[in-house]
Amino acid sequence: MTTVYTYRISATGVWQYGFYENQQLIGQVSSMVGPNATTRIEAEGLSWYSRFEMDTTVIPGISRRVKDNKTGQEVYRLIYWKAGYYEFAADQPQGKWTTFAEHRKGSYLFGSQGQPVTAMTERIDSAEWMPSSSMTVEPYFRTTFYEKASLPLKMLVLSFPAMRFN
Repeated sequence: MTTVYTYRISATGVWQYGFYENQQLIGQVSSMVGPNATTRIEAEGLSWYSRFEMDTTVIPGISRRVKDNKTGQEVYRLIYWKAGYYEFAADQPQGKWTTFAEHRKGSYLFGSQGQPVTAMTERIDSAEWMPSSSMTVEPYFRTTFYEKASLPLKMLVLSFPAMRFN
C-alpha cells in the first residue's frame, strides 16, 4: 500500500497540483486559467498534455484525450458516462485497457468493474508535512494505492481531479 499526497499551488493565472510520495515530488499537473488552456501532466520520463474547451456541453460519452508531449500519440482517453462515473480507455500497441473512476461518499474509487479498488482519492484540508514553496500551498488530496502501481498509472489517477468534467 502506498500513499501519495496532493498539494494545490495557486498563483495568479495558473494552478498546479504537486504529487508527493514519502515527501518527494513524483509529478505534477498544471494549467493556465482560461477557457481552452492546455493541461500538462509531468513526471520523471513522462510528459503528457490535454486540451479541452471548457465551454463544451458535458453529455454522456464525451471524452477528453490525453496525449504524449513528444509523439502526439494518445496515451488514454477520459470518458464521462454520468455524474460521478468515468472511464479511462486506451488502445495502445500493448493492447486495449480500461479502468473506471467512481465518486462515492466523498471519495474517488479507481479500478476495474467487479474487481477490488486499486486506488482511492480523498479530499483533505490538513497534512502533517508541507512542501516549501514561494507560492501559496495547501494540502488537497490523499490517494491510497492498494496495489503496486506504475508511474503512468499513478499519474492517471493523481491527475484525474484536474481532468474530470464536473
